[in-house]
Amino acid sequence: MSLIQGTTVESVLEEFLFAPIRYPEFLPTLLPIILGAVVIELYFGKHKSEDLGWNTAVGNAIIWTTTGITLLITSNPSGSARYAAYFLILIGVFIGYMNFFHKWSAEVAFFISSAGIIYSLAYVTVVVVKTGMTIDETVLKAAAIFIVAVNIVFKIIQVFQRPAQDEIGFPQ
Repeated sequence: MSLIQGTTVESVLEEFLFAPIRYPEFLPTLLPIILGAVVIELYFGKHKSEDLGWNTAVGNAIIWTTTGITLLITSNPSGSARYAAYFLILIGVFIGYMNFFHKWSAEVAFFISSAGIIYSLAYVTVVVVKTGMTIDETVLKAAAIFIVAVNIVFKIIQVFQRPAQDEIGFPQ
């Protein structure tokens, strides 16, 4: 299931995009990430006046930790894939700690812990680990492009969402 060395950014992006279809066995790990991202992004598109809070920032950081642990338990990764899973765990613990104790500004915490960042990075890491991709410059470029693209798509969708009734003056 490992990608061939020397792949292009485009082929890695394609792998990220179609992984749930090509590898249905990944769905138990990917489905919570995909559904979580879609629901949370749609929620913030519907409720435009709401912002991420500290408790959600802590919870979102936990997503990284639990996803990393799940990868180690279910995938038996080796090499750079194992390091990617460890990285996800460590960054989740670190950001969770920083958010829990309000160690940085709300702006920084809420950006880093936003659903778009949290879920898309978790998704990319799952695909990288479960497909056995070698983490190299091409994969890192494709991952960055994918994460930015996913976040742009969600922002575009949010622009077209109608605000919740309570935000346009109607009773709840």
